[in-house]
Amino acid sequence: MNYFELFGLPIGFQVDTIKLRAAFMAIQRASHPDKFTQGSETEQEEALEKSAMANKAFTLLKNPALVLPYVLEIKGCIEADEKYALRPDFLMEMMELNEAWMDAIDETEKKMVLDKVKIIENEIYSPIKAYLETSSVDTISQEGMLQIKEYYYKKKYLDRILADFR
Repeated sequence: MNYFELFGLPIGFQVDTIKLRAAFMAIQRASHPDKFTQGSETEQEEALEKSAMANKAFTLLKNPALVLPYVLEIKGCIEADEKYALRPDFLMEMMELNEAWMDAIDETEKKMVLDKVKIIENEIYSPIKAYLETSSVDTISQEGMLQIKEYYYKKKYLDRILADFR
């Protein structure tokens, strides 16, 4: 069972946080380990496991940065620790950004590099914006999912570069 199923939500990049919270609270009320202190050891273990899973699922689904790779994993588009090869032209552009950052001699030049990163972020987001704003992935084609996967890895790379810039 995936986390969306646990909470009775559609698999999507946008999570209805009100429904998420309501479903989480219902699960916690029904299975919180404190309710099973007088139960059998098996009942206590099951309650603890379900409560722990609900906590983990709630934490993941309320974090948009974690939802994207989780949905891609559920849909079979990425695997844990996958080594995804970005296109050479993108990697070359990233290398040029790194060099521009290292060569920047003042805050104005650094701001220009950061502005270029923002432009790139917008360029990679625009083609998949509609996909990421839907609450269900059921209508997204396999080609669309592959575009989202490409976006995810590019965005991850850009985020790593930005972290190095600071």
